[in-house]
Amino acid sequence: MDSKRKQAGRTALPFAVAAAIAVVQAGHGCGDNRLPPRDLPRAEEQRALPRWYPERPWSEKGGESQVFIEGKIVFNTNQAAIRPGSEKTLETLLQFLKEHPEVTRLRIEGHTDAQASEEHNQELSAQRALAVADWLVDRGIESTRLIAVGFGESRPLGPNEIAAGRSENRRVEFHVAEVNGRPFLGKDPYAGGLALEVLSLEERKLRAEQARQRPAPPPRKGFVATGDEIKPVQVGPPGNAAQEGEPLPPAKEGAPAKDGASPTGGG
Repeated sequence: MDSKRKQAGRTALPFAVAAAIAVVQAGHGCGDNRLPPRDLPRAEEQRALPRWYPERPWSEKGGESQVFIEGKIVFNTNQAAIRPGSEKTLETLLQFLKEHPEVTRLRIEGHTDAQASEEHNQELSAQRALAVADWLVDRGIESTRLIAVGFGESRPLGPNEIAAGRSENRRVEFHVAEVNGRPFLGKDPYAGGLALEVLSLEERKLRAEQARQRPAPPPRKGFVATGDEIKPVQVGPPGNAAQEGEPLPPAKEGAPAKDGASPTGGG
């Protein structure tokens, strides 16, 4: 009889302990350790990262020519003047060139939207690329390390039919064109764009001085009306002294006749 009671006590004890633990957990709320849910930001509060965001640093072994720099260089409308607010991106680009001396040539690419003609856009994009190159040269980068190329509207990133697409297409990209004196990835350093000459700071100052000293062209004479004039007019074949209505002089005796006729007095 005692053995049966002991066996029953051993069986009931685990169930009592388990029940007590369950009560304690339920009372103190320790059964769920998950964090409370957090509201996601609304769609209008989320800002998509631009395609030029620096997802990774450039390296020669990476096999990609483009150098991703955070931010964007902006210009005045239809001009090549760099607007304020672009300094951070330019400073980052300047630091990249200082930290990578193996990049012996960097291609600066200008791109536009399709609002104007193709010729205008290509020239404008090249001038904008040159403005970035001049900014770097003014801060100590050798002009021989830079290539300024314009592609106009030929390489869009977004649709030109909407404002957001046009804004994305107006951009400046940076590509490694040469490493240690050799074309990077064996490609054309100019990539087929419209290239403008990048001058040193001294060369630009010299050309600006020459342009100021160049003499201005002489002023054009204004139009002066002469009025009606009466001028003699020659009538008849050139070289013929006889005028219309005047008889021809008689032929001299013995002179040969014209058109192969026999001379006067011939038999």
